[in-house]
Amino acid sequence: MQKGPKPAELTLREEEQKGLEALVRRHTTPQQLANGARSVLATAEGKRNAEIARELEVSVDMARIWRRR
Repeated sequence: MQKGPKPAELTLREEEQKGLEALVRRHTTPQQLANGARSVLATAEGKRNAEIARELEVSVDMARIWRRR
């Protein structure tokens, strides 16, 4: 069972999703930016902040920040 309020949903347009996926795959993308892109993609899949934080090994606050951006 999930605790706390449900986080804001995010819907990406197809070109936005493809752009983020390309950033994640590119070997020259800085790791911080790649993690941010992964976080946004996970948010669009409907994952909660705590789940994203565990998967990316970042703090829940960091997952929350990327969701807001």
